[in-house]
Amino acid sequence: MLLCLNCFKIYNQKTIKNNMCKVKNCYGDVVEIDELLIPTIIELNKKGYKTKYCCSGHYDTRPYNSYSSYIYFQDNIILPNLPSGYMYEQDLYPWVNWEDKGRDIIRIDFDGSKNINELSKDIINNAISVLEWAEGLPE
Repeated sequence: MLLCLNCFKIYNQKTIKNNMCKVKNCYGDVVEIDELLIPTIIELNKKGYKTKYCCSGHYDTRPYNSYSSYIYFQDNIILPNLPSGYMYEQDLYPWVNWEDKGRDIIRIDFDGSKNINELSKDIINNAISVLEWAEGLPE
């Protein structure tokens, strides 16, 4: 799905061109958002926690997939707390050279050894949990 980060209108991918919102006088950027995280991304952006990218997590049989969910925030966003199970990406992967990058990405890794039903439930439950977290954040 596509979402305007200015007016929060949701679009079908076939109806938008040039990543520009069609709402009169909006002129917002339209970005691709995983359906499970649309309500969370809207809530975060409305409260001033501006986001860049996100992923709700996907079942994938490729061996290098990390089965994770993440939210990438714009620079200088300070979160008062993190959703349950999430960590800053820099803390999850301390061996990576982050070149003094700020703490802009929060991530949770899912257990990739689970079958598709169990992993799907984890991904859906996580989407609910992270929405509840976003709803509880101050503006």
